[in-house]
Amino acid sequence: MYEVFERLPEKKKKKIIHICVKEFAENGYVSASTNTIVKKADISKGTLFNYFGNKKGLFLYILDYITDYYVNYMIKEMKVNDPDFFKRILDWAELKLRVSYKNPDVYKFFVISYTNVPDELKDDIAKRYEKLYSKGLFLTFDGLDISKFRDDVNKQKSLELILMSLNGLSEKYINEINKSEDRGLGTIDKRLDELKEYLEIFKKVFYK
Repeated sequence: MYEVFERLPEKKKKKIIHICVKEFAENGYVSASTNTIVKKADISKGTLFNYFGNKKGLFLYILDYITDYYVNYMIKEMKVNDPDFFKRILDWAELKLRVSYKNPDVYKFFVISYTNVPDELKDDIAKRYEKLYSKGLFLTFDGLDISKFRDDVNKQKSLELILMSLNGLSEKYINEINKSEDRGLGTIDKRLDELKEYLEIFKKVFYK
């Protein structure tokens, strides 16, 4: 579907992608203007839709491109996936924070992509979220050392309970983010500090 766009020179492709990320990040999917995008990209609307089919195709292409790029980037940046469960959770959270501050438009784009999803995108976003979540689970558990967990509790259920708690915390943050003008960018440090507190509590409860 995107063969014509993929054949463009890399510099032109990245320019269009950057413009689209910024437009969607600032205005959300519904309010984002393809007129603004084509004007800034110096192309016609017919050319844009020749590349992507329609606005939905454009958005999903940008989401897939940015997701693949930053997942691979973060895996490369992490270098070592710490075998300690709580250290690993914190390492990834801190890396996400650094990436978010370095690329605020990308941070906001991801937020609008996975919160308050319009009906026409729900099925497509759900599939992408499931794939991304599965990748996250693999990175969370691959090569994990659970020897520090207490022997008098079921280690697998302990991990499941912690993850359910962290997912609940994520839902709480999503609700807060949806109410903020900057998509929660200004409260990332606060959320990280709160995560650290919860992880310390978990360690006291589940570690030997």
